[in-house]
Amino acid sequence: MRLLRVMGCLASLVLVAAFLQTPAISDVSAKTAHVAQPSSDTLATIQKRGSIRVGVAVNAPWVLHDKNDQWIGLDIDLMQQFAQDMRWKIEFVPTTWSTAIDDLRAGKFDVIAAGLSVTPQRALLLKYTQPYASFALGLVVNRKSLGKDDLLTLETGAGKHRVAVLSGTVTASTAKEYLGNSELVEINDESKAIQDLRNGTLDGLIAEQPLPDALAHSYQDQLRTLDVSAYGKTAHAFGLRRTDQDLVDVLNAWLVYEDATGWIQSREQFWIHSAAWIELM
Repeated sequence: MRLLRVMGCLASLVLVAAFLQTPAISDVSAKTAHVAQPSSDTLATIQKRGSIRVGVAVNAPWVLHDKNDQWIGLDIDLMQQFAQDMRWKIEFVPTTWSTAIDDLRAGKFDVIAAGLSVTPQRALLLKYTQPYASFALGLVVNRKSLGKDDLLTLETGAGKHRVAVLSGTVTASTAKEYLGNSELVEINDESKAIQDLRNGTLDGLIAEQPLPDALAHSYQDQLRTLDVSAYGKTAHAFGLRRTDQDLVDVLNAWLVYEDATGWIQSREQFWIHSAAWIELM
């Protein structure tokens, strides 16, 4: 009886935790918990229609638009190859970081692929594949507007600097914790933020690596990085509905297969370990 009571209490705590999260994809909300989930077998549905729908939100270099407004990025490459290997067509469905989990659970697409960080709070409401990589945070700043100011100036807010961060992400939550004394500017368009950073309208941009390092490398006369590796790092994976274990199993098997062939590493070499992709934005 005592064991049953303990198990009942633990179940109650899990339910309470699911209703105490916030709306952004980085901090899941109570509202999200009420979103109705499709009851059909997603894998069977995909096989029947011959196509997979992938939810994407801008997050360079995992998901971004090229100069012709086409989707490109590491996660785009991975999902396109996955669909090709499975002989499925692919449809990219635009979403936002604040609505992506709700959209997934409502059946607007089958998978989230957007440089999605793994957190235990999100795992209450979606199911992750195995992680394919982990990434540290970086901070790139304008040389002129920051001058000789260092990270402490941004952390204390002494210089009244403006630092951009992608809205609704885990990085945004971390930025509030460490750089909340400066003015944080939440953005949805990284391309415009990069231009603002270069011309000094913004003083800094905090994001997961490799974006900060790639920008500093590409625009050395305008930008430099500050070391924020102590702020932590996150693992990335694809997100699916909690009822879709069969599709998770297939995706995991594909990740293992392509990791063994070396193909995933070849795409990471371009998107993560070089700055060449900056010219595509």
